[in-house]
Amino acid sequence: MASEAILVDKMSEAVNFNCGETAMEKGTIVILSGPRDVGPSAADGDVFMGILKREKISGDGRLTVPVYLDGIFRMAFIGPAVTKGSHVTISGPNRLKVFTAGDSEDGTVVGKVLETTTAGTDSFHQVLVGRGP
Repeated sequence: MASEAILVDKMSEAVNFNCGETAMEKGTIVILSGPRDVGPSAADGDVFMGILKREKISGDGRLTVPVYLDGIFRMAFIGPAVTKGSHVTISGPNRLKVFTAGDSEDGTVVGKVLETTTAGTDSFHQVLVGRGP
């Protein structure tokens, strides 16, 4: 997967979640996929959980992974520009977009963008994660 989040400032320690055998890169945006289970983000409307602290290798025997629930990260955006201070949500695998009135408020907000983004694919900007509405 490309465009993984990059930690800028850590606010708290990572918390362990179950993950199964799905391979995921460090910095993957993870979603809640079951009771205390996480998997990689995939689509608009996914329920955000956090950012993967370290790589998960398929077949390595580990069934838990550490996940940051908050912090400041450089994250990828796709689509139109987003104004600083806007809430953002998942738009696809490791990609964010501005949160709009039509988006579900049930855990989908990733955080607040700290700088105005540029339009296009894979522009990276700082996001305060875990501080949604």
